[in-house]
Amino acid sequence: MKRSSRWRTRLGRLLLLILALVALAGVVALVIRFAPPWLVSTKGLTGAARLNELSRVRVALVVLILGALAGAVAIYLLRSSARERRDENQERLLIERFMRAVDQLGHPALDVRLGGIYSLERLAHESPEHHPPIIEILAAFVREHAPWPARGSGRAGNGARPGAAAAGHGGETRSRPPTDVQAALTVLGRRRLEQDTDAPLFLSYTALAGATLTGAHLERAMLSGTNLEGADLFKAHLNTADLEGASLRGAGLLLANLNDTVLWGANLEGARLYGANLEGAALKGANLKDGGLTGANLKDAGLHGAVLSGADLTGANLEGTGLEGANLEGANLQGANLRGAVLLNAIYDESTIWPGGFDVAAQGAVRRAWPQEPAPWVREPSEQPARRGVVGWPHEEQEVRQAPVEWPRPPAPAWPHASEEAPPSHEATAPAAEDAPTPEPSAEPAPDADPEPPAEPPAGSDLQSGPEVPPAQETETPPPPPWGFGGGGEPGPPDQ
Repeated sequence: MKRSSRWRTRLGRLLLLILALVALAGVVALVIRFAPPWLVSTKGLTGAARLNELSRVRVALVVLILGALAGAVAIYLLRSSARERRDENQERLLIERFMRAVDQLGHPALDVRLGGIYSLERLAHESPEHHPPIIEILAAFVREHAPWPARGSGRAGNGARPGAAAAGHGGETRSRPPTDVQAALTVLGRRRLEQDTDAPLFLSYTALAGATLTGAHLERAMLSGTNLEGADLFKAHLNTADLEGASLRGAGLLLANLNDTVLWGANLEGARLYGANLEGAALKGANLKDGGLTGANLKDAGLHGAVLSGADLTGANLEGTGLEGANLEGANLQGANLRGAVLLNAIYDESTIWPGGFDVAAQGAVRRAWPQEPAPWVREPSEQPARRGVVGWPHEEQEVRQAPVEWPRPPAPAWPHASEEAPPSHEATAPAAEDAPTPEPSAEPAPDADPEPPAEPPAGSDLQSGPEVPPAQETETPPPPPWGFGGGGEPGPPDQ
């Protein structure tokens, strides 16, 4: 018990004692004034003798009353002192138990930590004054030992890393929190709300995947950004809790109470919400893909922009629900109550099942029509010109195909002292190095050998050392086509 509370108790007892003494003094005065004639017989006494007899009786009454009052006060003081000593001893024992349990939370042995957790629970039930700090200590223990995202270094509760996989039904594995973290969560779920303060339970950004929270009291809990994938929240009390951005993928929320819960941007993909109460819940941008919402109560809930593709909403109560921009592709709404629901710009497709007689077009929903993909054998006609057969490897073929088409130009004269054309024997075998046209490929390909380079002119030939003849100044030769050589006219004879 705190010192201020003890002084308030003492002050209250003192005031009650003063009031009792005042009332008792009034009663004593009445008794002393009117009781003596009834207690003693004054027959035969006159004058002073009668007064003396009555005075003697009154004095006796005063002595008796004062003695009784003194005895009562002494007994009361003794009892109060004994009670205070007992309370102080009990408080000292509670403090010692509290400190010992807190020390056990940091012990390296798992059994000792578990003993400390359950000792704190018992202490919280025995002492209402210790209940709020114990709840805060256990919440801090969970945040420290199961953070999300998980830290690289950190001791897990059961000797394994946080979120270790455990065997489930059917041989499947699912992650579960450490043993001591699960024990702390169980104690937090059994907290007494009448002894709790208005401070919320802060468990944001904790790794609680696969946790067992059946029937847990998590009202007003701060669970934003918490990982609750695969958690068992059967009949859990999450009303007015904050689950913004939390991950509840595959969680079991059957018959859970999520009244006025904040679930903005939460991931509820594949979650089982059969019969859950989501009245007034804020689910803006939440992911409920393939979620089970059969018989769920979503009255006046906000599902703006939520993803409900493939969700099972059979028999759900969607009265007054805001579904603006929600994705309802493949959702099953058979038997659902959509009275007053807002479906403006909600997206659905041909696989969406609506209640019988429901006019979805009049509600402003948009149907998505998926374009049919062409068959794999259908191809658009190619706009490229036909290719010629080219000898060589595929990369050589690509280079030849991309090369521009050039028209052949007349070869330059081989002799610098003459302007006539080169002899026919040299024209076909040795064209000018600069103006050589693109070589024609052979008819047969040779994939296993590189193409041979063109033959070089024999050493000593005049074609090898002949200078280039400058072009003529003015010619009447028609201009070449635009796809041919980009230069001027044909080369003329050199200056003599």
